[in-house]
Amino acid sequence: MTASIQGVSKIYGMLLRLFPRDFQNEFKQEMVDVFTANLAEAEKTSTTLVVRACFFELCDLPVNLLVEHLSVLRKGNIMETFSYEFSRSRAVLMAALGMMVGWVLINVEGQYIHTLAQILPYWALDLVQTIVFTVPVVLCGMMLGIVAGVGRRAFLRIGLWAAAGGVLGHLVTFPIRMVNTAILARAATYSQWEYELVGLLTLLAVLCTYGFFNGAGLGFAFGGWKGCKKFALIGLIANAVGILAGYFIASSVSSRVYLYLGLQPSYITWSIMGALAGGVLGWFLGKEKQPKVDPVMQTGNV
Repeated sequence: MTASIQGVSKIYGMLLRLFPRDFQNEFKQEMVDVFTANLAEAEKTSTTLVVRACFFELCDLPVNLLVEHLSVLRKGNIMETFSYEFSRSRAVLMAALGMMVGWVLINVEGQYIHTLAQILPYWALDLVQTIVFTVPVVLCGMMLGIVAGVGRRAFLRIGLWAAAGGVLGHLVTFPIRMVNTAILARAATYSQWEYELVGLLTLLAVLCTYGFFNGAGLGFAFGGWKGCKKFALIGLIANAVGILAGYFIASSVSSRVYLYLGLQPSYITWSIMGALAGGVLGWFLGKEKQPKVDPVMQTGNV
């Protein structure tokens, strides 16, 4: 066992001190021993597996902490009875993280869109935007693939179908965005609240379309045509809930908070939107089986 594995195990043991004392007395040493053994076994194969094992534990820790402290308040230990919820919680956290990072990156790209428009031809700019707008669903799919523990072939397949959903979503929203531009130009003479309402509705139309195709791509990757239909609707609802919550929360926060944090309101909006949309998809996809065969090619999950 290398010194690095021992160091990581010590840090893990220190983090376990955050759990309730009764839980520590019963499970702490066993958990440290199992974690250390897993790292030592993973180290024999590759460093990547070691990093992956640490990443899983880091994602699981906050959920387990919350559940254990709540169980103490309820005077009962539920650590051993909610494994299904734990696995689904991991899917929710990972999917939310992937989707949130993707939408924040889109917001960052939007800050520089005018600069890019001056140095790139139209077709190149549209290609960049198409790629950027596929990032949230691809990251969400990759995270869910990690949670499911799929093989390399299935992992690549998830990425490809998720990207296909993102690209289709971006292409289909093009005429919607053109119509929205005309509607907003006409609404420029409206009162402030009417203009903001029209802007929110046009944004909602675009994001619901994105959600429909993003969900369809993820559903097709995990469940074939049946999953495609089901998760298209879930994706639409997830994006609608996400953008409405993000918009109203960001609007209700005082401008002093943004000045203090050095953030723009749009970052709050898209962070909340991505986290909620990804979390909803992760909640429903977390109970799905990993894809055993490709929905189109019918090849195995190796």
